[in-house]
Amino acid sequence: MHWAAHGNTAAEVIYKRISADLPHLGLTYFKGETPTLQETQVAKNYLNEEELNVLNRMVTAYLELAELQALNRKPMYMKDWIARLDDFLRMTGNDVLGHAGTISHEQAVKKAEAEYAKYKAKTANELSKAEKDFVEFIDQTAKTLENQKKK
Repeated sequence: MHWAAHGNTAAEVIYKRISADLPHLGLTYFKGETPTLQETQVAKNYLNEEELNVLNRMVTAYLELAELQALNRKPMYMKDWIARLDDFLRMTGNDVLGHAGTISHEQAVKKAEAEYAKYKAKTANELSKAEKDFVEFIDQTAKTLENQKKK
């Protein structure tokens, strides 16, 4: 569905968008203050808001179709689901991926690991948010005390 949503396979998204030179490695979504290695290997984490919205709507619509099949007690096999997905994509005016893509999953993971290692080395000496907040608090306290001394 990635291909239909934005024209790249999941592996291509990771490979093309990850960079140790970008803020947060180019990720648009991650938990915590900095991305984890695992998060760098999830294509959805690189999508912009519009791409994510399209992908989520496509998945939701397709799952609704699957639920209708289940409610009608229609037996479906994997080959049926593949054909239905292709039909669904065509019906919604999207392209169906007819090849394996230009980047393999292994290539994407390898690049993600390499960029993550560069990013970690680059940011190793940076202060965490808590440390930055503490330094700011100390600076503010020092200014307050200095102003009180002047009075």
